[in-house]
Amino acid sequence: MAITTYAELQAAAANWLVRADLTARIPEFITLAEARLNRALRARRAEVEQALSATIGSRSIALPAGFAEPLALWIVRPDGARCALRFVEPSLLALVSLRGEPAVWSIDAANLVFERVCDQAYGFTLRMLAKFQLSDATPTNALLADAPDAYLFATLCEAAPFLRDAELAQAYESKLEQAIADLNAKDARSRAPKALRTETPHPRLTFDIVRGV
Repeated sequence: MAITTYAELQAAAANWLVRADLTARIPEFITLAEARLNRALRARRAEVEQALSATIGSRSIALPAGFAEPLALWIVRPDGARCALRFVEPSLLALVSLRGEPAVWSIDAANLVFERVCDQAYGFTLRMLAKFQLSDATPTNALLADAPDAYLFATLCEAAPFLRDAELAQAYESKLEQAIADLNAKDARSRAPKALRTETPHPRLTFDIVRGV
């Protein structure tokens, strides 16, 4: 069967478990599986951009729902141009007494914080890693579409303590570890710089061939 939605993932897990007494707990297994996948994967497919707006007189903005890790923050100019702000660790964020346009930011608890209080309702764009978090309201995401096997085997691994079958549990664990390794390797390849290739001979090589070298 296809595994493209939250409901189909639940049905597939039930088919693999063949345990009617665990059907009601499958959403719980999926939640635990997502917690593991969120820790193990730093996939490009989880990267999203979120528009934020500052509050005049405040130096913080609540992080958006589903936030996992920050990647970059830009302040958005009235003409739409974006200017990157510098990130520092919270302990290194030096506070400035004057209000104005922030230039430095950090993450403190559940908030995005600046080095100064904003004097305007500045607009920002936050690039972040979003959590994989399926639900009836959000029935699919990029990871489920690209790697349903990772989702399924992560779910089965969380059900493993109820299976009372160590060999089967280990098989699910091996499948999940391979899926995670493949996804991380694929993501690493997509991020690595690649040299452009051309069929045109290098000028020095052409010259050497003409000389008979």
